[in-house]
Amino acid sequence: MTTIPVPQFCHRKNALEWSVFGLSLAIVAGVIGMLIYQALTVGEEPARLTVEMGEPLASHRQIRLPLRVINEGDLPAIRVEVEVTGMLEGKETASTVTFDYIAHRTQREGWVSFPGEVVPAALEARVLGYTDQ
Repeated sequence: MTTIPVPQFCHRKNALEWSVFGLSLAIVAGVIGMLIYQALTVGEEPARLTVEMGEPLASHRQIRLPLRVINEGDLPAIRVEVEVTGMLEGKETASTVTFDYIAHRTQREGWVSFPGEVVPAALEARVLGYTDQ
């Protein structure tokens, strides 16, 4: 009986293969490290929402006001309702905007509008409420 010799493959990796391997290893290690860091540092503090108002813009017979809502808590806020109030011609006027979802430690931007061409005086913004589920 004759035996057939098995060819021996001696393949050495070139610089490109080592570079791709090293980059892939670094990316995977970075993602795993980031997930571990987030798991260890994210607490159970409820959403802590703050509202920042921008400069009012007048256009098409209405005043538009940009808003930024920042969630500095550890948990997300769902269906966040923000109200902006001000005085216009001696009467209090209000406008609201609702954000569907604000993840933890993120921010969302939106707009409210008031009728007319005069910016209401003493504008104040506040969060009316949100849910956490």
